[in-house]
Amino acid sequence: MKLIPWNCFDEIEAYTTTRIGNDDLPFNMSFNDENHDIVLKHRKELAEYLDTDLNHMVATIQKHTTNFLEVSLADGGKGMYSKDDALDNYDAMYTKDKDLYLLSFHADCCPVLLYCRDQKIVAAIHSGWKGTVNEIVGKVTKHLIEKEKCDPHEIYAYIGPSIEERNFEAKDDIIDLVKKMSFDTTAFYTKKDKNSYLLNSKGLIQQQLLNLNVKKENITVSPYCTIENNDLFFSYRKEKTIYRNITIIKRK
Repeated sequence: MKLIPWNCFDEIEAYTTTRIGNDDLPFNMSFNDENHDIVLKHRKELAEYLDTDLNHMVATIQKHTTNFLEVSLADGGKGMYSKDDALDNYDAMYTKDKDLYLLSFHADCCPVLLYCRDQKIVAAIHSGWKGTVNEIVGKVTKHLIEKEKCDPHEIYAYIGPSIEERNFEAKDDIIDLVKKMSFDTTAFYTKKDKNSYLLNSKGLIQQQLLNLNVKKENITVSPYCTIENNDLFFSYRKEKTIYRNITIIKRK
């Protein structure tokens, strides 16, 4: 099993899974296909590797929304054994509880983790292009600052493995939405040819954090591109796969 860690502070644990597990099968974390038993087996192997269990993990059904919610240990296990009891229609979660892993599923979309060190809150966010243009990361972060009293200078962020600008080709339908975001986005897309642009989604996410006074030195941007590093990560654009990696975080 190979995990990519976010080495932030000793009081949290955070990782991105890769497609490399303990057997020859793709280490898929999503119940999107018919191989439910294999996915469940792999999830249990991951939990054992992390010295925990599925009742100390929680997953949502992501639908490219900007919906988010606070979860607690009482939610542990939801979405982990099947999709039947998963928290539906949420693309982000946060918690104040210890020993609860929050999951974000992705395969080119951007996983974002937050750690509010002063208030001891962790968050996991799924930001595909729809979530990015609708500023889900900014909305979650603003909520944590305004409603949970997190000091933005004490917020640490991880922008995880996802598609890089040089490989993210977008057409006018997406770029028109990028132009309508709440800040000047002209630095985050470049014309490729007559019909397409290259889009810097990681940069757009980072700017949402900077706009809320999160310090740049507190933001870690993963260098991994899910298309170029397809030996490690699933890529929907490259493979049209229904498999997913996860990026996870918990407080110890």
